[in-house]
Amino acid sequence: MANLFHYDNPIWRFMGKVADIFFLTVLWTLLSLPVVTIGAASSALCYVSLKMARNEESYIFQSFWKAFKENLRQSTALWLIMLGLGFFFAGGLYIWHRATFEGAAFIFWLYLVFAVLYLCMLMLVFPLAARLDTNLKNLFFMTFMVMLKNLSWVFFMAVIAGCIIALGIFVFWPILFFSAGGISFIHSKILEYIIFPKYGWDSVSGAESKN
Repeated sequence: MANLFHYDNPIWRFMGKVADIFFLTVLWTLLSLPVVTIGAASSALCYVSLKMARNEESYIFQSFWKAFKENLRQSTALWLIMLGLGFFFAGGLYIWHRATFEGAAFIFWLYLVFAVLYLCMLMLVFPLAARLDTNLKNLFFMTFMVMLKNLSWVFFMAVIAGCIIALGIFVFWPILFFSAGGISFIHSKILEYIIFPKYGWDSVSGAESKN
């Protein structure tokens, strides 16, 4: 019975992880409110989540704020590029879906394929920005190559994100208070133990690693 209140008890460890996920979601939401800072907030979220996946997290706020400041410039540029691409694909899908001339359906499906690939890249680009110390050109190239070589896992990550958001919207809205942190944490487990080790990015001593 005494072990029930011990800090190393599995129940307390689990509750602590849930509390960290909630706090991460709050931090990400608050620092994303200006919209233009969503990229830096997402990189910081991934930075802390990757540490949590390796059980290396310390002070959540300090780690998040440090990563936010260090990634502000590059991640803001990254976010603006991804946002522009998102509008491009969304606009193209809307236009070609409404078009009625011959060949419009083919172009719509072509746009849809590229839009899906874009969403898959979105699953990876901020975690890689948080992990790797490289420029935007190399970051996009590595994100694209990692996505192609791990497409099934990236699809699985997208399904997880979609299911958590759908559960929060349509089934039990309090889930949304844990959504961003929960999605990022689950994704980080997949990245740290399945995808990153293929490229040597699981080592914190790697020359390209930020962590």
